[in-house]
Amino acid sequence: MPQYGLALRYFFLMSTLVLLSGLWMFVANTSLGLEETSAYYAPKSFYGLLETVSPHLFSMGVLIFILTHFFAIVSGVAHEKFSLFSTLFFMVMLVANVSGFFITDSSIFFTLLKLLSTLMFSLFSFYALYKLFKIT
Repeated sequence: MPQYGLALRYFFLMSTLVLLSGLWMFVANTSLGLEETSAYYAPKSFYGLLETVSPHLFSMGVLIFILTHFFAIVSGVAHEKFSLFSTLFFMVMLVANVSGFFITDSSIFFTLLKLLSTLMFSLFSFYALYKLFKIT
């Protein structure tokens, strides 16, 4: 194991724990149902959503930045697939954060978009962590 391998494994462990706790809180608040998600997000004010989205954009962006840069410096990664994955990862993160602003009591589309994008962000994150963990 390289000299930085232990630090990377601690990073992977802590990132996994943060993602699991965030997913747990999301499931606790929304039950992964359309009605429950709508009921959770619809009554929130713009300012209330902004207070939540601002730190999430920063922390999720930093996670994406770090993970994608690991892929950029690791040998044996197809850069075409990496570029597409990085772009999709970033777009899913943006949609997961922004879609909450458009959820109303009658907006099934944005509610479904919020649910799917949040789950996709979690899956992309766990996939990237798994791939990097295998490489290091």
